[in-house]
Amino acid sequence: NFFGIVEIDELLMDYSEKGRKYSSVKEMKRAMRKKPKKVAVIAATDRSGNILFRNTESKRVKREDIEKFLKGRITEDAVLCTGTKYAFRHIRKSKVKHKEIVGAKKKKRGIYSTAIVKAKSEEFARWIYSKFRGVATKYLQNYIMWYVAIGKYLSKDIISNIGRMLNLASSDRFAWYEYFRVSKISYTV
Repeated sequence: NFFGIVEIDELLMDYSEKGRKYSSVKEMKRAMRKKPKKVAVIAATDRSGNILFRNTESKRVKREDIEKFLKGRITEDAVLCTGTKYAFRHIRKSKVKHKEIVGAKKKKRGIYSTAIVKAKSEEFARWIYSKFRGVATKYLQNYIMWYVAIGKYLSKDIISNIGRMLNLASSDRFAWYEYFRVSKISYTV
């Protein structure tokens, strides 16, 4: 759950059908005309380091997407910092008492900004485009969750978070047996 000052912004990623095979050039050209060029991703973070991204699978973020994204994830006494885009300005059914609309050229009263979420979004985009050279849009949410798990469990102290990663791996029985097999192997030099 997010609490305190919560920043929300939109990240536009390139639409990609990486790896798709077309039967003819004509079919490929037809598909290229129909696709949207960008896909919107909602990015949110708070000052304590919680991050969450969600693929909306549309060209722009809509008000309904934001309300669905925030439902049950934000406390009532949180301050919501958003950009000036239409969807962010018109959040209706949010339980948040205070909303700050932050323009691109100024900060509101010094502490309210969307700089942290923009930095996280840029870091995510660099990670996707440099490490994987882009991903297929249908798998984008999987990569988003991978990035969030890395940021949540492996960013600061790897040793203390190994137990948490083992709990995540224990949901998959094969991974659990593989862990035991690897832990019993002894290496001689």
